[in-house]
Amino acid sequence: MKRLSIIILCFATMAFASCGTTGGASSESAAKTSGRNTANALLSLYNSYRANGTISLSNTADLTSTLVVATGYTNLRSNKGNPDYRKAFAAGMVSAGTNLITSANVENVINTMNGLTGLNVNAATISNSVGTATAIIQLLQALNTTAN
Repeated sequence: MKRLSIIILCFATMAFASCGTTGGASSESAAKTSGRNTANALLSLYNSYRANGTISLSNTADLTSTLVVATGYTNLRSNKGNPDYRKAFAAGMVSAGTNLITSANVENVINTMNGLTGLNVNAATISNSVGTATAIIQLLQALNTTAN
């Protein structure tokens, strides 16, 4: 079962990493897709956090969502010199944010993602990183303040 979970995580990571950027119009589409994927993963983590009061990186769903958020941040960071990419990424987050990520708070959420700096997108690094859990919880707390 553990081996199957690792294989699933690897495929999920490769699938989300393949949403990287190329150029031109496809870059905007990739940015929106990455933003939507990141928002969906954040919402999943948010729901888990609200239900359990914490994030468990030993839980496959939480770990997979953390990988997706880290991948989204990695894509955003590798395009930091492209304001159009950031704008499209933010639009993707808002479109999938189900009123939790809005145009009013999306920049705060994106800026809070800076806590993921230095995170390598792989399950071994994430599962052993207290800093990762802390960064994710800070992101969820940023969402939590907008939901109340």
